[in-house]
Amino acid sequence: MGSEECQTLHMEGNNYKVLQEHINKLTENQSSIITKFDVLTKNVDDLRKILAQLSEKIVSLEDVAMDRRKLKSEIKILKTRIDELYAIIKEGKEDDSLPSDDVQDVESCHSGFSCSSKVTMTTGLDRDTIRSAYEDVRSDASPTEWAVFKFDGARIVCSARGSDFTEFRTQFSDDDRAFGYLRLQMGDEMSKRKKFMFVTWVGPNVSVINRAKMSTDKAIIKDIISNFAVELQLESQAEIDIDQFKDALNRAGGANYGTGVRDL
Repeated sequence: MGSEECQTLHMEGNNYKVLQEHINKLTENQSSIITKFDVLTKNVDDLRKILAQLSEKIVSLEDVAMDRRKLKSEIKILKTRIDELYAIIKEGKEDDSLPSDDVQDVESCHSGFSCSSKVTMTTGLDRDTIRSAYEDVRSDASPTEWAVFKFDGARIVCSARGSDFTEFRTQFSDDDRAFGYLRLQMGDEMSKRKKFMFVTWVGPNVSVINRAKMSTDKAIIKDIISNFAVELQLESQAEIDIDQFKDALNRAGGANYGTGVRDL
């Protein structure tokens, strides 16, 4: 066999190898697309079920008198669940950050709505410690100027209290979801006054689903922590800055008792 023929066979062998690699890659991509499509289909089905539940609930209200405040709360919870499912669909995959112990099969979820799919457990509150910390920060007789609330499994608990702002900054890591309540002294020597702030922390490493759940979890804790002048959503350590906090309080003026949100 001549050298030219050997060279030709060698080139054909290399081309075949490259072609085979491309085929293998395409096969892997096809499998990945099929898997993601199956996940999307499942979550779209879940979304349709929840929308149907919402429709049925509204229809049933035509025959049953219900307190408007309760109705508003229940619809808000359903909307949040829909947002969570939408986040799954947008991400194109299941959320793997939650351990299996944090999900459960339930016949009903959130205020009596029928819900056959697996959902994250309803967040609970350690009400006594949260209320105690809230009142401690608000008390003029207490040196405590801040409290931080974090997730312990499926419950929100008071994780720390203190008076040093530097220590407050250390309470929030990139993997955390948390809430903070602060008392800051504003004004000058002629007019000193205390103002209060509520912050929501979502670290950059928090998953899409846990980010989506924060709107519901925040509404739960604000049943207790209700009096503040400014609410801030924080997502980076650079935003935990006392000068920026005071600037936001100065711009806010009077207390809004939780009716507004300012993003830094």
